[in-house]
Amino acid sequence: MRAPFPTLLILIIACSLVSGQTDKKAQQPSGDESAAQTQKTPLTEEAENQTWLYLVGGRRMRVAEVSEHGDGFWFKIGNVTTFIDGKRVERIERKSSVKQDSSAEAFGNWRLSDSAKVEGFFLSKFGRPLPIAALGQSDLHTRWGWDHRQGMDVGLHPDSLEGRNLIEFLRREDIPFLAFREAIPGVATGPHIHVGNRSRRLSAR
Repeated sequence: MRAPFPTLLILIIACSLVSGQTDKKAQQPSGDESAAQTQKTPLTEEAENQTWLYLVGGRRMRVAEVSEHGDGFWFKIGNVTTFIDGKRVERIERKSSVKQDSSAEAFGNWRLSDSAKVEGFFLSKFGRPLPIAALGQSDLHTRWGWDHRQGMDVGLHPDSLEGRNLIEFLRREDIPFLAFREAIPGVATGPHIHVGNRSRRLSAR
C-alpha cells in the first residue's frame, strides 16, 4: 500500500531536521570538553613554572625562586628565603626559563623604622628585650660587602621557642625575613633571624 505524497514529504522534512540537529550537536563540544579546554592553559603554565632544588643524598625541594650567590644558593619557599651551601646542592631543574624579576625578592612591607613594632611584640610576649645583634649597617656587614642598612639581625635560633614565635609574628604581619640555622662564611656568623628584605651587595666604589 503506497502512502500519499503529502505524508512522504512530511516524513522527509522531519528526517532532515533531526539529522541537522544531530550534526550540530556533534560539532559543539560538550560541557566537560569545554571545561577541559578552559583548564588546559593554567595547568600547563603551572607545570612549566616548576623549579626543583635537588640536594646531595637524594632529597629534593620545590621552590618558588632560586639564585646562585658566592658559594651557595638563595631559595624561597612561601614567604621564607633561605641560604644553602653550594656543596649540599646537586643540581637545579627548571621546567621553563622564566625571567626572574629582582623586585620579586622584596616581599612584604618593611622599613628599619618599623623595628619598634617587632621589639614591642617580643617584649610583651617574653618579658625581655629583643636580642638584636645588628640594627642597620654594621662594620661586619661592610667588611663582607653587604648593604644591611634596612636590615635587623636577631640573635635567636629559628627553631627555638622564641625564634618560632618571632617568625610566626613576622609572617602574620607580612614582614620579610631570612632564617639562618648555621654559620655561613661571608654571610652569617651563626644561627639568627634577619628581619627585612635580603641584603644586596654594596656598590663598588
